[in-house]
Amino acid sequence: MYWIDWMKAVGMLLVIWGHSFPVMFTPFIYSFNVPVFFVISGYLFRKRGSFCDFLKKNLITLIVPYLLLCLIKDASHIVKYYNDFGELIKMPIGILAGFHTFLGAPAAKNLWFIYTLFVIKLIFQISGQGRKPVYTVAILGFIGLLFCDYYDFHYPWAITNTFLALPYFILGYLFSFYHNGRIQLIEQRIKSGNRLLMLSVAVILFSAVFFLSEFNGAAWMYQGLYGKNILLFYLLGIIGTFSVFIISAILGNISNKAVGLISIGTIVILQFHRDLYHPLGKLVKEYSTTLLCEGVLSFMASIVTLLAFIPIIMLLQRVFPLILGKRQLPCKS
Repeated sequence: MYWIDWMKAVGMLLVIWGHSFPVMFTPFIYSFNVPVFFVISGYLFRKRGSFCDFLKKNLITLIVPYLLLCLIKDASHIVKYYNDFGELIKMPIGILAGFHTFLGAPAAKNLWFIYTLFVIKLIFQISGQGRKPVYTVAILGFIGLLFCDYYDFHYPWAITNTFLALPYFILGYLFSFYHNGRIQLIEQRIKSGNRLLMLSVAVILFSAVFFLSEFNGAAWMYQGLYGKNILLFYLLGIIGTFSVFIISAILGNISNKAVGLISIGTIVILQFHRDLYHPLGKLVKEYSTTLLCEGVLSFMASIVTLLAFIPIIMLLQRVFPLILGKRQLPCKS
């Protein structure tokens, strides 16, 4: 299913572009750049036969890479405060608890997504089989979201972010389990149909998201925030994700090794893309004459940043596969 690799690649491009914060496009990007990944994760999720099997798999694919990447990213904090135990202990507490930052110290940062994803997978693994547990989880998640809203508890913490992300994960999970054949049929029809027509549909949907996102504002999911209206947030997230699906299905005929590498290396890109984008971002700010120009230049710089990770991921795949969660490109027969 090459369209999944393409969705991950397009989604990661949107994440990088979003972190360049182009004024004209920020509400648009943040309407669906993170929801895309939660929907994909739900679609790919399968419950394991036992809790030990679940823990073993996620230990390799999520937990160990999360801890390694956080420690590498926050190494400068360790060096700076190596002789200050009170300051030094904040970072591991923040990482283990899933905080974006903790009492001024760096912690999970961009990898809050990985922490939230693991929590959601854990909930699903222990919830039981069938539809009923899924709907129960959805209801409990909605109650949790209302609770956070009522007490205005919106904090950059992966646990509270779980409530906001759950519906997207559930959507992907339900489509995979009960409508997978329909999804595959739609993908095949997009592939074999009029690509120009389907591309036009995607452009129209993206335009609708762009227009409506101005009313909702930027949805800072890492803080458990959804903009001004929660219904509009989910509507835009679903439309945007479906638009990315259309683009990815159109490109799905292309088995591209570069796209595959981006797909298996998303966790590394997620953690370090700002470091690579930073020098290009300075040039974007320097040469941007209008808000539209800033948006276009930052988008181009985001593409360059994404492509720059390809040789890095190739190297990591050979010398340090554990940091990629031991993900490998599928072998061709």
